Amino acid sequence: MRRHYTQPVDRLELADCQALVDLAILEDAPAGDPTTEAAFEEKQMSSALLIPREPGVFCGNAIAEHLLTRYRNLTGYSVDLESYLKDGEWFESGQKLMSLTGSLRGILRLERPFLNFLQYLSGIATTVHRAVEQAGEGIEILDTRKTLPGYRRLAKYAVYCGGGTNHRIHLSDMAMIKDNHVQAAGSIAAAAERIRKKFPDLPIDIEIDTLDQLDEALQQSPDVILLDNMNGGQIRLAASRIREASSEIRIEVSGGWTPDMLKEIKDAGPLGVSMGYITHTTRFLDLSLEIR
Repeated sequence: MRRHYTQPVDRLELADCQALVDLAILEDAPAGDPTTEAAFEEKQMSSALLIPREPGVFCGNAIAEHLLTRYRNLTGYSVDLESYLKDGEWFESGQKLMSLTGSLRGILRLERPFLNFLQYLSGIATTVHRAVEQAGEGIEILDTRKTLPGYRRLAKYAVYCGGGTNHRIHLSDMAMIKDNHVQAAGSIAAAAERIRKKFPDLPIDIEIDTLDQLDEALQQSPDVILLDNMNGGQIRLAASRIREASSEIRIEVSGGWTPDMLKEIKDAGPLGVSMGYITHTTRFLDLSLEIR
């Protein structure tokens, strides 16, 4: 059972993506689509299938529904959607994922925004799924705030669908004392004291990058201790000391981790690995919309 750092992004509401969806629709055809408008009659109907050219984890139902709702409102084109998978389910190359039915002009104009969203989010979900598999028992894959502007909740929803664990969604969720905060405040203790005085109920995550900082961090009884840029041996040593001091403190590691590096700490769990890689380096999954 995943223990998320905050209320997980386990669903997407229209409010989470409306501005982004509207922008995607309007920027792609600011003055209509002259190619399809010239080639096809307004009343001509058709259908299309969403087909993957590679296997992966599907993340598309929620965003597709909101996209089609806004598409009708903004363009007047009516396109109906049928999905054959739930978000978070695995698919194989060539499998039918979705069908679109309605105005041919509407389907062709919608194609690129539709694919952009589904390819990106399914790409994240697939990357996370593979990272979770490589991590094995005792290692959680955590997302970060390293997301494209405006895509925060969409990206974290895709992480959730891929089996990852949601870290804080935004700065307001929890206090994370990082090296710049310590430098400016003078010490870990000073920063923690000021946060607890002003926000006594806010969870605190303390980042340390040397073992020398561990005792001071432990003295603050934080909710999380983040071990930044440490090697496998340092992580195992620090994790052991943290567990001796408290069974309540969550242990997290960060610092350029990728799935292939997880073998270094397979025996160090339970802990979480913050991995910006899963959102800022993910490629589009190869999906195609084929007119029938």
